Amino acid sequence: MRPMVHAMVAIGVVTAATVATGLPAPSSAQVAPDVKRRVLVLTDIGNEPDDSESFVRFLLYSNQFDVEGLVATTSTWQRGRVQPQLLLERIDAYAGVLPNLRAHASGYPEPAALRAVVRNGSSAYGMRGVGEGKDTDGSRRIIEVVDRPDPRPLFIPAWGGVVDLAQALWTVRATRTPAQVKAFVAKLRVYSISDQDDAGPWVRQNFPDLFWIASAHGWGQYGMAAWTGISADLALPNKWPAAETVTNDWLAANIHRGKLGSLYPPHKFLMEGDTPSFLGLIRNGLNDPEHPEWGGWGGRYLQSYEGAGHRADAQDVFVDGTGKTWASNQATIFRWRRAFQNDFAARIGWSLSPDRNDTNHNPQLVLNGIAGTDPVRITAKIGSVVRLSAAGTRDPDGQSVTIRWWQYGEPSGAPGINPPKLRIEGPADEAASFVVPAFSATAENVPAPSTPLAYHVILEVTDTGTPALTSYRRAIVTPVP
Repeated sequence: MRPMVHAMVAIGVVTAATVATGLPAPSSAQVAPDVKRRVLVLTDIGNEPDDSESFVRFLLYSNQFDVEGLVATTSTWQRGRVQPQLLLERIDAYAGVLPNLRAHASGYPEPAALRAVVRNGSSAYGMRGVGEGKDTDGSRRIIEVVDRPDPRPLFIPAWGGVVDLAQALWTVRATRTPAQVKAFVAKLRVYSISDQDDAGPWVRQNFPDLFWIASAHGWGQYGMAAWTGISADLALPNKWPAAETVTNDWLAANIHRGKLGSLYPPHKFLMEGDTPSFLGLIRNGLNDPEHPEWGGWGGRYLQSYEGAGHRADAQDVFVDGTGKTWASNQATIFRWRRAFQNDFAARIGWSLSPDRNDTNHNPQLVLNGIAGTDPVRITAKIGSVVRLSAAGTRDPDGQSVTIRWWQYGEPSGAPGINPPKLRIEGPADEAASFVVPAFSATAENVPAPSTPLAYHVILEVTDTGTPALTSYRRAIVTPVP
């Protein structure tokens, strides 16, 4: 490990990179805006511990969201009741630690604002709760939020059944013109933890353009789903990387602490099976929920067919710190597990004390003079040198950091077009560079990709605090002749 060095040579690096991008060299770090994402959660909280676990984590990241709704729902595991009181109980605990949280980060909502958006969903299971006269407080809330004159999409993490979303769409279709229905659907972004009722398949069949992430597998075959990559190896003999961070022992020591953490129950099956639905919404410099095909903490997902609204699991291949190669849909999540578990533990630490010296905070990254968390797009000629710089990156706690520049291969390329492996010079330095190669088809008659091919290069910076925290930035390099 070495401390970050803000060398004057970085000015030349930015200028050289600017030649490739066609942008003026920044005199100081330009800050890309981090707009809050609108979120409405559907949760069958109370059916087992994992929803309660996920909601504790969600509250600790609520400073990054505009929380538009918290709807208690049914599912195949909880068919006849909803339990909003479990949401309110954890919001009350959040209120008790809010002053501490605000000493570490801005943007945390008032408890009253969270309580005000809690809604009861239908107590009916699935499509039994959809149709004429079956509107609920939950379905009405969905319509109300989508109808606001807000250009931002509404992200809906669905932790259980989706009867209330189905009812909202049923009502909209029954009362509006086709053009109005299309506009309504276009504002939705759903990530469901597989299908836990028959309402999800009905929605996707009737609204095929709706942006919907869901693992495709047989009914109840959850072990095949990408989202189980968060902790399904608890029941497997061969553990995935950072397996210790999802055990009840680790959780007891690092998460089950303080007023809010004490309401994080031990798991019975998976730890936080619902959490991948919002991990990809967290602004960490890696995630972009509008592009699930790029990959991030919540996994990586591709359209199930060209033009589909439905996104299904993709596979990642990576080599862990021991040299072992992993390849699976679950790997798109567990490859990041140590980072997101340490991040969670740090936020629990925030909830315990207002003293910033008592816990850790994420490195703040600057990529080619641009601060923030949005990706940096670069257009470069084939055969030219792209220069990347982390100059200006800092750790708010003054710790030394380690730098890693690496190519995320899977988001690059297209079917039949594998991306060449980049030869990155200075992969552990403040400045890195590589020569831009051309893409080439690996077979004959390969269809042209629907979007321009690009290389994804990740800047990954980890500090030396306890727990060690990681931040990212993504450079997207599009080669041109």
